[in-house]
Amino acid sequence: MGRLNRTKDTLFSVISHDLRSPLSSLYSLLTLLNMGSLPPERLALHSARLTRGLNSTLQLLDNLLNWSAAQMKDDKIRPERLRLDVLAEEAVALLLADAERKSIFLQNQLPVPTLVRADLNMTRLILRNLLGNAIKFTPESGTVILTAALHGFYWSISVHDTGIGIPVADQERIFGKDGPFTTLGTAREKGTGLGLQLCKDFVERNGGQLSFTSAPGQGTTFTFTLPVAASEAAEMAPLPATAAVVAG
Repeated sequence: MGRLNRTKDTLFSVISHDLRSPLSSLYSLLTLLNMGSLPPERLALHSARLTRGLNSTLQLLDNLLNWSAAQMKDDKIRPERLRLDVLAEEAVALLLADAERKSIFLQNQLPVPTLVRADLNMTRLILRNLLGNAIKFTPESGTVILTAALHGFYWSISVHDTGIGIPVADQERIFGKDGPFTTLGTAREKGTGLGLQLCKDFVERNGGQLSFTSAPGQGTTFTFTLPVAASEAAEMAPLPATAAVVAG
């Protein structure tokens, strides 16, 4: 009962603060449009700002729904053979506009193919959140690189950034040990503190581990592991770039 109450309190808090604000901004802009009182240059400025806000809100809502579902029931995972390199390219494409706005060099350096056995939707969320966080906390003209190395029966996947790093005092809090924890990004981007909590939960449900190393002012590296796909999959020839799920 205590866990459900904490989940309920977090949901109400996020809805009242993080979801209400961008929706209020959208309402205000639509009101101004209906009044016909916005000159073209101000309309362009407000539209760009609102687009960024709504993109962040959609990502927040995605995290919130996944987190609340994971808290309220024991979600079953559906492991399958996946082309992690293809999923990484998909995540990079989704986040490229965010990186370009801050002139951040974003690159996927995963080997082709990188074959893992994991839940497709959980893996997508892990990649999207870790890359999104790296962009959020990296200043302009920085770098975010995704790499992977094979260690026995596991792939070790790392997201390196040249960002501001995590203060030592905050490092024990970022996985939500004492409840959701969040700070503003380098361009004052907001969050709810649910993303890393979800990543850790989903990585562990797929048989892996999530860890990080960080130094203030010197960047951060988040590393997670996922099981290698069955040996016959590892010997397969590279598949087309669009084939994220490997049959068999």
